Amino acid sequence: MAMPRPADVPSDLLEEFRLDTAEHLPRCEQLLIELESHPQDGSRLRELFRLVHTIKGSLGYVELNHLLPLPQAMEDVLDRLREGSLQFDSLLGDILLLSLDQLRNLIDAALGRAEMPNQQQIASQCQALQALASAPEARQTEIRRTLLQHLDPETRLQPVEIGHGQISQLLAEHGIEASADLEFFAELMTASEHRSPYWHGRGLRLLSLALGMNETAGQPVEPEQLAAAVCLHDLGMAFLPLDLLHKEGELNREERKQIQSHPRQACELLKRMPAWDAAGEIILQHQEHADGSGYPKGLHEDEIHPGALLLNIADTFDARTHERAHQTMSKRPRLRAILEINNLADQQFSAYWVEIFNRTLQLRPELAHR
Repeated sequence: MAMPRPADVPSDLLEEFRLDTAEHLPRCEQLLIELESHPQDGSRLRELFRLVHTIKGSLGYVELNHLLPLPQAMEDVLDRLREGSLQFDSLLGDILLLSLDQLRNLIDAALGRAEMPNQQQIASQCQALQALASAPEARQTEIRRTLLQHLDPETRLQPVEIGHGQISQLLAEHGIEASADLEFFAELMTASEHRSPYWHGRGLRLLSLALGMNETAGQPVEPEQLAAAVCLHDLGMAFLPLDLLHKEGELNREERKQIQSHPRQACELLKRMPAWDAAGEIILQHQEHADGSGYPKGLHEDEIHPGALLLNIADTFDARTHERAHQTMSKRPRLRAILEINNLADQQFSAYWVEIFNRTLQLRPELAHR
């Protein structure tokens, strides 16, 4: 059931409100992404506070007063940040991003464009934000983690054992014959996932998203070659020392060189199997960037295999949604990962394939929930 629209507010005023919020909310999200890289930037923080305050004022102007508690609670948190009594970090950024998304849902429901969210959950969220705003520094991390898990219940990362049958079924769904070679590649991928507990289930997620994106685009990449590339693209990583794979701090030059060698290692293995030349090219180039800033050769978009452009996005999405796994056993909210990928269109990523990524998740949202 949708929320009732305010009866006494002219439709043109409601439309103006809708257009304004459609502009303000994405800008708020953009500022939160930027603040993670510039947490001390007072100008960005002031602009963010001003936009949330504007949205709150507009809600009152169009008589949507029942929606005010959420932006007010967000404003309380932002006010503490402006004062310097709270510190911005990625956890708080995630919380505010999810709160913005919830506010968008509430507004859509109030305008008759969506179903009404659970009001008890919204009230609980507002109370938690207010508690966060007033909590002492010693309790900040605990409250932030609890609130993030409340907002995104899937933040707990449970290791998933992937069976051979699941991969075969996925390949069949995309019309891919499970040849002896592909079965071997899938077994190597599954075995490599046991190298680190934080890799469990990753291969099946990547296969699902990569093949789904390729299908959305009309299969410009031969599905069998793409599947082989996904299975083997990070095989070289499994032969690196565990202390390097799990290192939390910044990598030194030698460590970075070791990490960046992994595409060549898997590609060299496939050179012994000429039928998989395209898969080898995809693997070698999957860390190249559209703007030429990637490795190993610094190629630009028009020089990169489309399968590599596609895989770079799918790989990054999975990394972003699981990047804190070895530190907190927590996944980042999908919303943040999607925004970060879109912000890097025409830089790290091909703008064309970013659009394919967006369309794929719109058509098949379950691919983002695996």
